[in-house]
Amino acid sequence: DFAAWVAAPEHLDRLQAWFATTTSFGKLQSVSPTVAGRYVFLRFLATTGDAMGMNMVGKGVNTVIANVLDEFPHAQLVSLSSNMCTDKKPSAMNWVNGRGKSVVCEVTLPRGVVQNVLKTDV
Repeated sequence: DFAAWVAAPEHLDRLQAWFATTTSFGKLQSVSPTVAGRYVFLRFLATTGDAMGMNMVGKGVNTVIANVLDEFPHAQLVSLSSNMCTDKKPSAMNWVNGRGKSVVCEVTLPRGVVQNVLKTDV
């Protein structure tokens, strides 16, 4: 079964090795299959160092898919990106799983700065 093979922890090292042939900085963390009828959508999680990394991930994923298709000759790649892709779309997946980098910071401003620069009251 295609989805079970991709999800099996014992195959992650192979998937990561295939991904690593395309980049020195990108690291494949996991691949999660979602089955919808006869289709299997794969969600890849990778780190990309300091880069935004869309091209890096696309190249790595394409190489992984090519090698997985060698394992499953009856499978067919329909699209490298699909509606499971959450790039530039609002998605609960991004909210739950995260996407990109997040930064939280805090600052304490003196009363004078708030009043004189921001023109408001404390």
